[in-house]
Amino acid sequence: MRLFDCNMSFGRLMIKPLRYSETARDLLNEMDYYGIDEAIVYHARQKDDSPDVGNRILLDEIRGFDRLHGALAILPPQTGEITIESLIESLRSENVCAFRAFPSEHRYLMSMVSLKPLYDLMVERNIPLFISADESCCGISRWRLIEMILSEAPDLTLIVTDHGCWGEDRFFRPLIEKYENLYLDISKYHMDGGISDFCKNYGADRLLFGTGYPHLNPGGTILMLMHADITSREREMIASRNLERILRRIKI
Repeated sequence: MRLFDCNMSFGRLMIKPLRYSETARDLLNEMDYYGIDEAIVYHARQKDDSPDVGNRILLDEIRGFDRLHGALAILPPQTGEITIESLIESLRSENVCAFRAFPSEHRYLMSMVSLKPLYDLMVERNIPLFISADESCCGISRWRLIEMILSEAPDLTLIVTDHGCWGEDRFFRPLIEKYENLYLDISKYHMDGGISDFCKNYGADRLLFGTGYPHLNPGGTILMLMHADITSREREMIASRNLERILRRIKI
């Protein structure tokens, strides 16, 4: 069974976890150890430093590694730090397939007022946007922020990562029912019977395999997926097929 990880990062972090990969090649070695075939990745500098600087480091690092697909950090285009044109150019010429938002670290609002040109681009070209449920923005709770994003851009393909191990279904199940392009990674979905009950009620096509490496050990997520009380077909959908379907929809 192929494993396509939607939530991995590499690079030296400001607060270092117990184990991390400093380079793209180091990350590939970790992926080989755990049997992960491909991954959508971002670089620590995209989050801890300037997104523009981090994006360039990411592109340099993953160039030539077909198993690694980059997610570019975004900013409101009004400041001129990251332009729509530069993002489109990277999508066309580099191994890039997604955008990622860090609104808390980079101090911006995820509103249509701030990001309308980017939302229009992502919707028109089916480019997925990743955001962590660990984040908050200007005092707005993480799930309230996600609800705001989807209410303003309901056709956006939004992938929410790191949504917590205590069972946040009361937050996300109403959103899953309303927004058909909302997806969840399973990196922290460590609730007993959580995956199987979700699949029973909503199907397996809205869950994506993600490990949260290096903040989490990939082995835990792999073990959870392999032993979930779901069918082999559902397991394969979560492991790679759902993410591959999302990526096939992208119009470069």
